[in-house]
This record gives sequence, structure tokens and C-alpha cells, in this order.
Amino acid sequence: MPDDIVIGAGAYGMLVALELARLGRQVQVLEAGSVACGASGGPGRRGVRANGRDLRELPLMRQAYRRWPLLEEELGSQGFYQRTGHLLLLERDDDLASADARVQMQRSQGIDCRLVAGGELGEIQAGLSQDIKAGIYCAKDGVCDHGGFTRAVADRARNMGVVVQEDTAISHFETHGDSVTAVITAKGESIAFSGNLFVLANSGAHELVKTAFNLQLPVWNACLQVMITEPFGRVHVDTLLAHAHRMVSIKAEPDNRLMISGGWHGAWDVTSQRGRVLPSAVEGNLAQAIAVFPELQGVEVATTDAGHLEAMSVDDIPIIDRVPGIANGYVATGWSGHGWAIAPVVATLIVKWALSGERSELLAPFVLKRFGID
Repeated sequence: MPDDIVIGAGAYGMLVALELARLGRQVQVLEAGSVACGASGGPGRRGVRANGRDLRELPLMRQAYRRWPLLEEELGSQGFYQRTGHLLLLERDDDLASADARVQMQRSQGIDCRLVAGGELGEIQAGLSQDIKAGIYCAKDGVCDHGGFTRAVADRARNMGVVVQEDTAISHFETHGDSVTAVITAKGESIAFSGNLFVLANSGAHELVKTAFNLQLPVWNACLQVMITEPFGRVHVDTLLAHAHRMVSIKAEPDNRLMISGGWHGAWDVTSQRGRVLPSAVEGNLAQAIAVFPELQGVEVATTDAGHLEAMSVDDIPIIDRVPGIANGYVATGWSGHGWAIAPVVATLIVKWALSGERSELLAPFVLKRFGID
């Protein structure tokens, strides 16, 4: 019998499972699809950034800065993480007027950043539009191959005895008193456990807790688009780029390709559980990228993808909490497209909370009480 059950084999599920295994726990991970098949998978790379992040998440990011460079050695895997710096571009006078305050706020939370303009802006990233007036620069920000990282965590977890059971959808849970005692799969298998249940299935988490615990979370799923260009060699992109008001993000990819994203939506088919890219969204996203980086004019798009759901929270920060009325049940979801960078720190804090009964103050902003749910 396992000590703990983890639902979801994305980055959060596998990091929590690995942390539990390091502490000597017997862990079983149940995944409806396969490892990294959801928001932790797909093409391109994810930003590992503090720049532009919600104030409540910055203390977590300060710790994540120290954690990320150590992970490759810990996992025995190389090449998934790169520190590139992040440049938040400012174009409108209103955004420039608030820039000093943004910098001050981030620095107050231990995030090293500065306002750059003129020649220094061009030295950090050549080829930007002349309409860009300045940027907020965080040198310690970077990018990560999210699928490669999640699979490396899964491999390490398996080596430490974690059982990862793929193609296993969940039907319901069995409870005794205020504790969950078994998970019932869609195939009728009953998996009893003696410790804690962690519902970390991202886009599937809110439906699971709604069905099992009659708990309605203020989250929904979004089908977000990314695209990868053909090799692009006119100007080298060295820095992770975002924009204060335009819906665009640009990241360097291997082989001189670029990843372009920024919150544009595809269309999700509930019946087939597959997403499709909308041509109008591709055109709009590419137009925004060209407005920021004119050298992209005429670039060809090699890959488009809208096949991975992301759980969005109504206030744009995640829900991380114990399930109300359930002593051994924890849920984390609603990452809103920026939960990736803080994952190694949050996973450790969730495990410490579950095993000690003491919640870290770093997690206090993310509990359900902020919505009036106790």
C-alpha cells in the first residue's frame, strides 16, 4: 500500500512525488494520459522569470532563483535550463511612468532588476522597434525545456521507487471520516493509501474536487497557442522578451528558431479533447511580434500548437490549499500560465505542509480563504 497518492504527472505532480520519495515515502502517481502530456508538455520552452510577476509570488521566485541552477545536477540531466535574462518592454508613456515603481516593488522582494533605455537597451537585445522606449531587465530570469525537465523528474522519481501509473483516469475517492482512504479509477481499480492525497492535475484538478468534494473552485481552462518559426538568422535573440501591453512573448529556440506566444487562444473540442489553432490568432500574435521586433517581417512559421489546456484563476494567481473538510487532501491548480518558474519551491512547501501540518507563510496568499472558502 502506498503512503501517498499524487494525481497528475505534470511538473507539479512529479516534483511533489520526488520530494516525498526523498523523504522515504512510498508514492504512487496516477495520470489520465502520460507524463508531461498536459500543460507541462508541448513545443517550445517556458519562462523562468520574476520580471512582471505578481507581488505575492515574488518571495517564491526569489527562492526559485537559487533552486533552478542546482536541479540539473540533482536530476542527472543537462540542458533543460538556461539563464537568459528577461526584458519587459515599455512602449506607452503610461507604462514608462510606472516603470520606476515596478522596479522598486520587485527590488523590495529581493529581485535584482533595473530600468534600461537607449544604448543599453540595444546592447541587451538588438533589433527592437524604435517605438520601444525602455525596458525592465532581470538578468537572472531564463527559460526551461518544460517537457524535458518534467520527464527528467519522472525518471528520477521512478529510480527512487515512485510508481507512475499512466492511462489511469480517476472516477472518485473513498473517504472515512474526514480523510480520503482510497482512489477509485475509471477502470474500477481501488487503490488504498495511508497518507496524503495530492490533486495536482492542473486542468483536471477543479473537476475532480468538484465531483469528489462538492468544491467549486474559481478557475477555468484555457487553450493557449504557441508557435515556432523556421530558422531565423538575421538578428540573434539572446533574451526572453515580453511586453507591458502587447500580447506577445518571444523566446529563443534551438537551431536559430523563435518561439512566439503571449496569451492568444486556440479552440478546444470537448468531445475529442483536442485543441486547434485559429488562423486569426496566429496572424494577430505574429503581427504583435513584428511590432516589437521588425526583423521578424516575412518570417515563416514552422509549428503551431494549441493542444494543451492551462488552468486559469480568477485573480491570476494559483490556488494552493488543503481541501476544506478533508484532513489529508491537498489541491493546487489555477497556475494561469506562470506557475512553471516557482514549481520546484512550491512542490517542496506543499510536501512540508502535508507532513508537518504547518503551512509556510509563503503559501498563505494562495489559500481558498481569499475567496471566502474555508
